[in-house]
Amino acid sequence: MELNVTEAMQMTPPGKIYMTGLLREPESTRPLVFTFVFVMYALTLIGNTSLVLAILREEELHKPMYIFMSALSMNSIVVSTTALPRIMYDLLSANIISFPACVVQMTFIHITSLLEGYILAAMAADRYMAICKPLHYSSILTSVLAVKICFVLVVISSLMLSGEIVLASLIKLCSKPRIVWMPNCDFMSLTKMSCEDVTINIIYGYVITILSVLVSLGIIVFSYICILYDCQKSTQRRSQQKAISTCVTHFFVLIMFYVFVVFMVMHHRIENSTLIPIAVRSTLSSLYYIIPPVLNPIIYGLRTAEIRQSLVKILKYKISSI
Repeated sequence: MELNVTEAMQMTPPGKIYMTGLLREPESTRPLVFTFVFVMYALTLIGNTSLVLAILREEELHKPMYIFMSALSMNSIVVSTTALPRIMYDLLSANIISFPACVVQMTFIHITSLLEGYILAAMAADRYMAICKPLHYSSILTSVLAVKICFVLVVISSLMLSGEIVLASLIKLCSKPRIVWMPNCDFMSLTKMSCEDVTINIIYGYVITILSVLVSLGIIVFSYICILYDCQKSTQRRSQQKAISTCVTHFFVLIMFYVFVVFMVMHHRIENSTLIPIAVRSTLSSLYYIIPPVLNPIIYGLRTAEIRQSLVKILKYKISSI
């Protein structure tokens, strides 16, 4: 592996970056890895597109909760399309990427990651309103407002990352090894290739990460504390069970997302590769772009009767039209 990386570094043209492509080794496993990533990407597109179509098709599903679900699915499509085709390309050819292309990929990956956290926070707030403020829910949080919230979250995520994008695009690559050890470009990998002082870049990255996590997690934790408190006060056991059931799915998705996010944030700070080998980091980073986007539509589709019914109608219509 070291020999291959050394040779690739020597052949990397000026202004280009070498993607280590650790999933390429050993060479005999490349077809299997490519097939796995391709199948997962296809399932991501099919699952999330089906979920969005099911929600759009049924007027009864034009409610805030389902609008946030469709926003989460569309975000999953974007992040998977940004990451997985590049991984498949690197498995088939020389894994060298231009600096502008690396910045563009980093931009989409970071914005979608930030946006997903905010969408999950909006979904938690929606559950809080529906369970704890049922009498005011329909009048306060309408479907139109939910769409506007999704649009505002996209704008906020883009604005928060704008400084990071500018700082990344201004990085001057050194002649030292220009290597991205992960399967996709990210901000910290680019800063490590700079021949200039990148203290501002690192501080900005920390501030944005901490601020976004605190805001999204703060809303989520507050919402669930209120929900649990409200369930404890309720004398109707059936309503308690229903409330908890509606939150289980969302809570599972939250845990899955933040486990990957914590790893993605922390692995750059772990310099000792013997603690977590680079090959393991690369594999786990790849799973971040695979597991949540694939599982989200399955989890929500299977646990939501209205969505299942809409999908069955779409399937019957397709079969009858053949």
